[in-house]
Amino acid sequence: MTKPLPGDVVFRAKGPVSVPDRVLTPVGLTSPPERSPHVEHGQDGIAFRTDGWYEVLLRVEWDPANRDGTRFSHTKIPGQEPLHSEAISAAVLIELNGGRQLLRGNSLFGPDRTTGLVLEVWQDSGTTVALAYAELVVRELAVPWRGPR
Repeated sequence: MTKPLPGDVVFRAKGPVSVPDRVLTPVGLTSPPERSPHVEHGQDGIAFRTDGWYEVLLRVEWDPANRDGTRFSHTKIPGQEPLHSEAISAAVLIELNGGRQLLRGNSLFGPDRTTGLVLEVWQDSGTTVALAYAELVVRELAVPWRGPR
């Protein structure tokens, strides 16, 4: 788990996730106990209610016992390119980081911009692989957005 800073909104997976071989799998996230008037748990993922500059930290913890294949995680933005996207060999990921994918990105989000995002994962080990934990942490950098200063 990421240690949240004051004002962070943390969306966590509802529990361990079984990721089938070669199936792009959305990760269901919970409504966070921290509330913000600017970002919330929406029907399909995270919804941004206020135009602003946000940072999003992605954390996915793959089962380190399975070193086969590739691990892929991304934050899907419907109709746009993802904010995060990484595919890496499972063996390399386990060797370097114990099976944890940690990504950071920031962008302008809001009702008149990019309205939401969804965490999705994929793997090709030849069998089902478990995600022990997954989260997206949303950090409000400049909300509401007033443009460059």
